[in-house]
Amino acid sequence: MFVALTLLALAPAAPPAVALKDGDRIVWIGNALAEREQRYGHWETALHCKFPERNLTVRNLGWSGDTVYGDARAGFEDAKKGYERLVSLTLELKPTMIFVSYGLNESFEGPSGVAKFQKGLEKLLDSLAPSKARVVLFSPRPFEKSRALPDPTERNKVLQLYVQAIREVADNRGHRYADLFFAGLDHQKNAEQRFTDNGMHLTDAGYEATIPEFLSALGLTWSGEDPKKFDAVRTAVRKKNELFFHRWRPQNETYLFGFRKHEQGKNAKEIVEFDPLIAKAEEELKQALAK
Repeated sequence: MFVALTLLALAPAAPPAVALKDGDRIVWIGNALAEREQRYGHWETALHCKFPERNLTVRNLGWSGDTVYGDARAGFEDAKKGYERLVSLTLELKPTMIFVSYGLNESFEGPSGVAKFQKGLEKLLDSLAPSKARVVLFSPRPFEKSRALPDPTERNKVLQLYVQAIREVADNRGHRYADLFFAGLDHQKNAEQRFTDNGMHLTDAGYEATIPEFLSALGLTWSGEDPKKFDAVRTAVRKKNELFFHRWRPQNETYLFGFRKHEQGKNAKEIVEFDPLIAKAEEELKQALAK
């Protein structure tokens, strides 16, 4: 009961709608929550369908297992290099808005790691400040409760400390805080179906089912969309995302740009050939939205 009261007391009030401007360039950085969304595309599609006239551009730089320190992006180097890659690529994309989705992986360091995480998040935001982009700080979603999985109650208590740290950073810096944690807890109360494949990572159906949560975190509502149009837009979104993924994160990166580039580095020139393909996919997305 005490935990329930604590969660209720800390749950944020419904926020005002996020201000999206015509021509906004959204760059999404984060861990698996962001990376898997670019594969399935439900949340991004909902955003496009909500504002079909805004000419939004979304570039997803999510990386599974990543942290605010750039750990997962290190490759064969150290986290410092991974962090530099995260910051430089984000700035290179010239965002007008940045979605930031971290905290879940860091939470495995327990209560003692909260201060370190908060400091790391502050440093990341300082590094991204030259973009002058508006920032949205998303909380992690809670670990899923399911009879097939261990009880996540204690794990979510720890995660809540990191959620609170994100909210404090957002409030102190005047950034938008977007709650997915308490919304996820509410969702679990009424859901019989599982929406993750391991208690942490949303499935295709999980992203689809949580479209209202995602939009609500941005102060928006979801009244649904014509299924045929939504599917057409999502097809275009996923195509664009796949092409962009191969543009910025080619599978044979070590051979193209790394320590084995002496073997196939001559092929690195082909990476820029994705650019016109991505531009074409963006046009197909606009056409799908216009129908």
